[in-house]
Order: sequence, then C-alpha cells, then structure tokens
Amino acid sequence: MAQLLKIVHENKAEKILRFLNYIIDFAFCYFLIIILYALVAFAYAIITGASFEEVATELGNINKYVDRFTTLALYILLMCLFEYLTKGRSLGKLITGTIAVKTDGTPLTIRYYFLSNLSRAIPFDFLSCLGQNGWHDTATDTRVVKKKAYEESKIQKTDLDNLGQ
Repeated sequence: MAQLLKIVHENKAEKILRFLNYIIDFAFCYFLIIILYALVAFAYAIITGASFEEVATELGNINKYVDRFTTLALYILLMCLFEYLTKGRSLGKLITGTIAVKTDGTPLTIRYYFLSNLSRAIPFDFLSCLGQNGWHDTATDTRVVKKKAYEESKIQKTDLDNLGQ
C-alpha cells in the first residue's frame, strides 16, 4: 500500500492544472444550470399558458437563498453524475489529462463523488487546491494525478512486482 501512495504522490497534478480544472468545471456547470433553468421555464410556460418572459421574470425574482441552494444542489448533482460516469474525471480533468484517485488505490465510489462535490460548498474551497492538497481531497482521501503518468507508473510497478515471480 505504501508503494501505491508513493505512485500517487509522484504523479500529483500541478496546482495550475487543479485550478484550470476548477475554472472549466465551474463554467461548464454554470452553463448547464442556465440551460436547465431555461428548459424548466419553457416547460412551465407551456404548462401554465404564461409567456416565457413572465416565467423568466419570476425566476429572476426568486429568493437569493433559494437560488443559491438550488444552484448548489444542481452543481453537486451534475458534477457527481459526470464524474461517476467518467470514473473520476470531470470535464476539466478530461481536458487537462488528470484524474481523481484514492490514495490507497481502491476504486472511487458514488459516496466519494457526492462528498467531494458537497465539500466544494465550503467557502473558498477552490483556493485550497493552491495549497498542498484541496480540502475536498483531504476529506475524501483522494488526490488528482496526471492520468497518463499515473497509469504508466502503475504498469511499471506491476511489471516489477511480477519480475521476481
């Protein structure tokens, strides 16, 4: 197990990649949430017979706390689903060639995806990745690594382990 921890540590993604992941994921989710709100407004307008403009105005006047909670819930749901379907990779991670992994090498679970994205609700969590490890990574015992280098290191370790047999 200590060897795998070493592989994870040696292949950690640089801080700039982590920050780019955040920016890309934030923009992507924001875009999707706007589209979801527009679709809901359109469907509501059709069902009630109100004009789209009236519904859009009502949505624009929603309580700011309801708006923030709904947006956060949608963000957590979208990111959790996206990372689950791509096995630890958000859009930002796909673009930057990184992946989230458990420090002990065990597979990520739906619980990880949920807790990781929920912990992003902590104010200034996005700045924590500029430190040693992000708060959401510490809370879930994961790290973001460079995917290609990490997988090559795992193959080399397996090959070395099998060499003596």
